[in-house]
Amino acid sequence: MLYYSEMTKRRHSIVIEKLLDLPYSTLGILWAALVLLFATAYFSLGQWLPSHAPVPIGSESILESLGDSIYFSIITATTVGYGDILPQGFSKSLAAIQSIIAFFVFGLCISKLVSNKQEIAIRQMHKLTFEDVFRNTREGLYIVRKDFDHIMAQAEALKKIDEEHWENLAVAYKQAQSLVAEIPDFYRGDGDLYTIDERREQLLQEAVHRTLHRINQLLDSFARSGIDWTANAASVRELQALVTLVTAITPDWKTNSPYTQHEAFEDILGEGGKIRGRMMKIAS
Repeated sequence: MLYYSEMTKRRHSIVIEKLLDLPYSTLGILWAALVLLFATAYFSLGQWLPSHAPVPIGSESILESLGDSIYFSIITATTVGYGDILPQGFSKSLAAIQSIIAFFVFGLCISKLVSNKQEIAIRQMHKLTFEDVFRNTREGLYIVRKDFDHIMAQAEALKKIDEEHWENLAVAYKQAQSLVAEIPDFYRGDGDLYTIDERREQLLQEAVHRTLHRINQLLDSFARSGIDWTANAASVRELQALVTLVTAITPDWKTNSPYTQHEAFEDILGEGGKIRGRMMKIAS
């Protein structure tokens, strides 16, 4: 019994969803067709069963009865009910049925309007959220590069890195990881609500590429200054995690991108490969 009840509710839900998918023009035509259908019924009652027709339909000329039938049908469908034409007999049941059906169609129009407004609001909120994530990702990677620049400046000036800057370097690598990890969210099953445009994707690619390129420049600076950057285990561990993350998400990023310019992805993998090559060379 419970299963039957659930199945019935599901079928009703599907029917309502399909009706809500109908365009406004179709719902309007449906409403107008119902008005004409019931107007025909009232007019027919007036011609064949006057005692069951709304008063005064049937006691007038054919044109007046036809006009009053359409008028009464519209008034009934809009639930206005001025009372100048009164149903009697069978027409009472017809008027009641028409009121219920017309009210249901009108309710569908209202529900569709509210649903469309909600969908627009959701789209706007979704877009604003992704715009905020996009901006934070680019700005965050810019700040990370500035941290690299500051550490690079100390390395070249003092030919050494103090403990605080080693800690800052590890934090910068970790921050870059968290920012890069957000990139797949731009392509994860929400394309019907928001799709990152090509210009923003290029800016995102550029931000990641510049960050990896800056890391290579930083490691070159360490080499020129005679600093053994592999001696700091914490920063090496975070750098390794960053390179692994970039290597993992970039192919999927390329696959999920709706655009055809994919050279930037190869550049990103190239910069990551340089860093990975340095680490493998030192490890061996």
